[in-house]
Amino acid sequence: MNSSIKICGEFWPNGRVKSIGLIKEGQWHGPVQGFWQNGKPDFCQIFCRGTTNGPYQFFFPNGQLEETGVFIEGENSGVTESFELDGHLRQRSIHKSPTMHGLWPIRHERATLIDKGSRFELVYDDAAKTLADQVWH
Repeated sequence: MNSSIKICGEFWPNGRVKSIGLIKEGQWHGPVQGFWQNGKPDFCQIFCRGTTNGPYQFFFPNGQLEETGVFIEGENSGVTESFELDGHLRQRSIHKSPTMHGLWPIRHERATLIDKGSRFELVYDDAAKTLADQVWH
């Protein structure tokens, strides 16, 4: 291992690990895992010289998956999915970029499609189902 790359850990006051990953030249570099104070996972991200760059996952304090996606140089890229505490899909965002071309198949039952300028969002909830029923029936 390169001597300029070091393993770094942060700890909560209760002694549990808060985060662990690699540090290069004073910045996160490589995979980093974060934990809630209760020991459950908080996040998994990949960094390149302090900037998140690659797939990521965020978790609720109970360890349930909250969001998954990809960062490219600190910006969301491609598809991001957010979940409710019970595991149901809450929202799917498709982030626009100059490198994304072609058609994206989108399943839209129980969802409302919203164009946010830099991304499209599909919001999943009962209100969206009611709206879809009114529009399509």
